[in-house]
Amino acid sequence: MERYRDVVYGTAFLMTRNHASAEEATQEAFLKAWRGLRGFRGGSLKAWMVRILVNQVISSGRRKRLESVPLEDAPESRVLGQEGPDPVADTERLLERATLARALGELPEEQRQVVTLRYFAELSVEETAAALGVRQGTVKSRLFRSLGRLREILAAQGAVGLEPERRG
Repeated sequence: MERYRDVVYGTAFLMTRNHASAEEATQEAFLKAWRGLRGFRGGSLKAWMVRILVNQVISSGRRKRLESVPLEDAPESRVLGQEGPDPVADTERLLERATLARALGELPEEQRQVVTLRYFAELSVEETAAALGVRQGTVKSRLFRSLGRLREILAAQGAVGLEPERRG
């Protein structure tokens, strides 16, 4: 649990955009993982945990709709999982993250999910595909479209130099 807590919570928050919902989804995902540990068939434990979380967030979203908190109001250090000694650099990083988070919030759900899992949860393409229950080619095409759309959104916002990095 300690190993994946920040990744799972950060992913849940980016998917739900609500602190309470993210905490609830994180707790439920860890409980379901604990109960279903015998069903783990090997492979990436991280991808398995994120898959459980994604299913939890989706099923919770169907049951209830909570008012969301804007992504820029997120406790960025918790989402980032780090705090540094340089307050100026930290502030710049937080502002960049807030700008990127707003842009991410403008993406359709499928695109937001794939970007969140690939870049924020740092899953490989294979792990992202497993977590979402889709083919690797689907992940790659969604990433391509998502990154293109993010570039457009960031350019429209005047966020020069904040283009999302590309990773295979």
